[in-house]
Amino acid sequence: MKRRILLLFAAILAVATIAIASTACSSTTTTASEEDAPAIAMTVHVKDGEFDPRDIEIEAGGTVMWINDDIAPHDLHFLAPNKLYSGVVRPGKAWIHTFAAAGNYDYYCDFHNTMKGVVVVRPAP
Repeated sequence: MKRRILLLFAAILAVATIAIASTACSSTTTTASEEDAPAIAMTVHVKDGEFDPRDIEIEAGGTVMWINDDIAPHDLHFLAPNKLYSGVVRPGKAWIHTFAAAGNYDYYCDFHNTMKGVVVVRPAP
């Protein structure tokens, strides 16, 4: 009987650990095919050590998706007006972010400091 209780407890602990880990990861990195994703205003491809396009312009409330088409992991580290961080975006994965406020959002890749870009967010009409 003790063995059954231990096995049941171990199974519950394993399921809880997987659920918590998958919840924590889903907020930073996502696949490009998720149905719940907001409408994408602009897509940036990450390939060959470049953000393509490097500079983009959207309206406030717009969502941008970065797709890592490269063989190496990348991240997006935003400077001002807020310090936003994507976390690691592995090859074949994507990261999306909705920009609520107007402003210039400069960013770079921590792994490859020559990779830089900017999101210019115009006020919504």
